[in-house]
Amino acid sequence: MFASVRGIATRSVRSLTPIRHYASTTQIRTAKAPSQKAGSPTKKLTNYGKEFRPQKTFLHHTYSNILSQNRIMLICQHNNMSVPELIQLRTDLASAGAEMKVIRLGIFSAALRETRYANLAPLVNGPTCVISCNLSPEDEEQKSTAKTPLGLAGIRKIVEKHRKMILLGGKVDDALVSVEDMEKMSDMPGIQTLRSHVVGLLSQAGGGRLVQLLGMNPTLLVMNLDAHAKSGDENKA
Repeated sequence: MFASVRGIATRSVRSLTPIRHYASTTQIRTAKAPSQKAGSPTKKLTNYGKEFRPQKTFLHHTYSNILSQNRIMLICQHNNMSVPELIQLRTDLASAGAEMKVIRLGIFSAALRETRYANLAPLVNGPTCVISCNLSPEDEEQKSTAKTPLGLAGIRKIVEKHRKMILLGGKVDDALVSVEDMEKMSDMPGIQTLRSHVVGLLSQAGGGRLVQLLGMNPTLLVMNLDAHAKSGDENKA
């Protein structure tokens, strides 16, 4: 049974837009949220002309917040998990700075279609839950330990421990990610380490002056740039 579910998950993940970059500031090709004309009212009635029930409205608002207010949002499939197993899973995820919510497929899909992450829709199928985390990259690096990693690395470790959970894909910052992308991102050094590497490369390449300028406070940086611009104008004259 798990082999067939994993096969379906693999085919669904392959339908995602390919990822080529893994930096947190990278944006990949994602589906654009449907634009609304200025002054057009938000849809308040169903296709049958009836008002949405308060419960559905509340869930739609909750799912929209999960999608828009978290750096990390991952879609998973849970298979016949008992209540004690779900409680243990939520406890484990909390230790990694994450939360888990079992979703209503139709309402979550509707909320998903209103965002730039609509390409994740094929993953929303069957018994599905979402895991969200809003830790910054700096907090992940500073507070993580080898035993209890936080953020994406911690979530992957916990999901792998629970055999009835299958990680399908999701989004990190503004990038859609597959399971393979998550593995690569988890193996990357922390953000502070990467910044140190960039500074080291700039220094070795003769960019010591640039590093010094960037390290100054904003006022001194503006004054240096202004003086450089004026000297350039005088040379032209």
